[in-house]
Amino acid sequence: MYRDLLAHASSQFGLFTRSQAHRVGVSDRALQRRVRNGLIEQLPRGVYRIVGTPGSWEQRVLSACLAGGEQCVASHRCAAALHGFDGNRREIVEVTVPRHIRYKSRAAVVHQSLDLAPGDCTMLGPIPVTTPARTLIDLGAVTGWERVEEMFDGAERDSIVVDAVVSRRHAEVRRQGRNGVGPMAVVLEGRGGQPPKYVIERRFLRILERADLPRPECQYPIELPSGRTIYTDAAHVAPKLAWELDGHGAHATRRQRAADHARANEIEDLGWQLRRFTYEQVMHDPALVARAVRNALAARFCGT
Repeated sequence: MYRDLLAHASSQFGLFTRSQAHRVGVSDRALQRRVRNGLIEQLPRGVYRIVGTPGSWEQRVLSACLAGGEQCVASHRCAAALHGFDGNRREIVEVTVPRHIRYKSRAAVVHQSLDLAPGDCTMLGPIPVTTPARTLIDLGAVTGWERVEEMFDGAERDSIVVDAVVSRRHAEVRRQGRNGVGPMAVVLEGRGGQPPKYVIERRFLRILERADLPRPECQYPIELPSGRTIYTDAAHVAPKLAWELDGHGAHATRRQRAADHARANEIEDLGWQLRRFTYEQVMHDPALVARAVRNALAARFCGT
């Protein structure tokens, strides 16, 4: 019996609940004896940990979910980190329970929901978590629409979510009068065309929008005479002005730099002009970027 419990706990980062122990025939008396012997540690709300099990953020997340009961799921920023959305560190522990469940925790941020449906929940390993679509919708309650948009971009890039699924579920929860859905409404309203793949590309688009400059097309394909197609991060098509945005660590080796120059030459041979911005410029010097784009567009349209 106890071996069965240990086997189950090993699949849950060394954790188990009192009810799980009962299911394999381990009584409360047997549990308390092992607590006194230092073999297991009793955590809040009927959760136990096998002593000696390595601690981790995932273990803390699952502990909070188990303590909240069978309908408790990791959510919001915690779910975003579990799903691998861009820019989310595995630090915060954040969960959601149905409104009728009373659950408070010093170890986690606890949200209550009136509209958390079974279809909004999934499993990542042993951890119950809100689906990617529901996670993106919920994030509007704890962060601004700009960050929601950037995470949406990355999730689409990685094929974690589909725009239509997010739109449909957002419309459903919005009709129910739920708070916190405004940021996703802003994101969906402004979504159109090919979305950018990375945060730096989204920040570039925002710089141009705020400077009242024309929006370029993202991931624009340029077909070379050889038949090969290359993609620029962004492009203003009419003036044949392409933009490359260099992320951290990009173009660091001689081989990468040589490939960049060869690629630039091929693009410019077709009449395009290729301009580059660094990560630091886009993220920290928007005025410089806006000025450079405005001047480049003016020069191309004037034929100078």
